[in-house]
Amino acid sequence: MTGLETYLVEAYLPRTSPGGPDAAAARARAAATQMRREGTPIRVRRSFFLPEDEVWFCLYEARSADEVVEASRRAELVLGRIQRAVDISARVNQMKGARDEAASDEKN
Repeated sequence: MTGLETYLVEAYLPRTSPGGPDAAAARARAAATQMRREGTPIRVRRSFFLPEDEVWFCLYEARSADEVVEASRRAELVLGRIQRAVDISARVNQMKGARDEAASDEKN
């Protein structure tokens, strides 16, 4: 899925939530999968939970924040905020791949 932005979702998730962060992650993935079936290019990249703060974070790839809002609504998340994020690891991997390719071309 090219041409997509990365978005960070921050959602309130009480420690007493049924299923906890695992259930929230499963709902987020299921909502994104359903939206892809409907033609919206969206994907959950990863999620993590801060139990002391009762905050769950999820990284999505999508065309817009509105698509992430819809996926979060479908996943029944209590949204705090959504921010566009820059995936530095993806950039580093792309740069490393370009350097490796250039080095390989120089050898040939």
